Amino acid sequence: MKRLVCLAAALCLFVSGALPSARAEITLPPDVMEHATEGINGVYSLDFDTAQKNIELVFQDYPDHPFAHFGNAMIAWSRYEYEYELSDDAQRKVFEKILDDSIAGIKRWIKQNPDDPNAYMGIGALYGLRAMFTMRNRSWITAYFSGRKAIKNLEKSLELDPTYYDAYFGLGIYQYYAGTLPSVIKILAKIVAIKGNPDEGVAQLNLAREKAHFTADSSKLILIEVQNTRGGKYYNPAKSLEYIRELRAKYPKNPLMHYVEIICLYETGHYDEVTRQAQVFLELIGNDPFYKDIYISRAYTALGTAQMAQGNFEEARKLFEQGQQALKGQEPSRWGVWNEMRLGQVYDLLGEREKAAAQYKYVLSFRDKWGFDELAKSLLKCPYTLPEGGNVGPLPPL
Repeated sequence: MKRLVCLAAALCLFVSGALPSARAEITLPPDVMEHATEGINGVYSLDFDTAQKNIELVFQDYPDHPFAHFGNAMIAWSRYEYEYELSDDAQRKVFEKILDDSIAGIKRWIKQNPDDPNAYMGIGALYGLRAMFTMRNRSWITAYFSGRKAIKNLEKSLELDPTYYDAYFGLGIYQYYAGTLPSVIKILAKIVAIKGNPDEGVAQLNLAREKAHFTADSSKLILIEVQNTRGGKYYNPAKSLEYIRELRAKYPKNPLMHYVEIICLYETGHYDEVTRQAQVFLELIGNDPFYKDIYISRAYTALGTAQMAQGNFEEARKLFEQGQQALKGQEPSRWGVWNEMRLGQVYDLLGEREKAAAQYKYVLSFRDKWGFDELAKSLLKCPYTLPEGGNVGPLPPL
């Protein structure tokens, strides 16, 4: 899994972090807590209508409470990330506007409630989301300063309430990724000094997983990413598979939990099960309201890549071509374009260089929203070949 993608997934689920800790001095009536909880469950299940309805009910009684603002921003992000696959510019603008308004709203709350750890938790998480989003868009300076604000506010929440273990989730993300994203750090290092401690980050994520009230599940998602990173110190895909199965049992309606299990099965070498689960995933599209047409590319990418990994290149070609046909008429999405890239690689492996080159040019015909251009350009110069050992690489996009 690409690191930033999984980071986004965890931040999406981090909506639960806006809930009050055990020692929070500011409490809400039970009915407002109920609406907030229903809204959170809606986000976890990708039922955005239910989530929005309940967040609006919180807004009615507490217009600037961190619950309402944080939930509103995370619904907008989740829709952009998952309903639109990071591919709809109009939804991106909606998210950016709501994120700005949400940060401003929590600031107003802090002025009236300066000792509320939930407020610092919420605004810290939103600054973290802005840092991730701007880093993805190569706005390095904005990403750095947003990240600093995120850490400052998360540390403030712990200062106000040392038992607020949920704050360790955001701190753990910072420590781990700051220490393991050399391409980003190299650029930022020219502007400011920035350091991270991956060991401390993993320890903090595990602390949140074990003791946090509301970010334990989000911590598992990040740890799945960490444990699926090939060549990394913490590589343990079997543990990732264990975690995602726990999460699927808890949130059975979420198709993306289902897909992460497929990724973990691939990473553990269970290719037959990858194929079986990807076929189930594909069959649910159109038959389950949460399995949307935009996820078709994910299913075919899993089916084709599982065959690639086993050396069945002709079968992989058929599956990627089926995916290509199934996506006709859809707006291009990140996973859809990745399916096109994989098809080009298979053509190269089958010795069909002209078809492969046409695929890479097709990938380059799209605005590079997803960071694929560098790879496509390199493959136009030199045909794709299997690395030593025949490893075709991870299932998800770069």
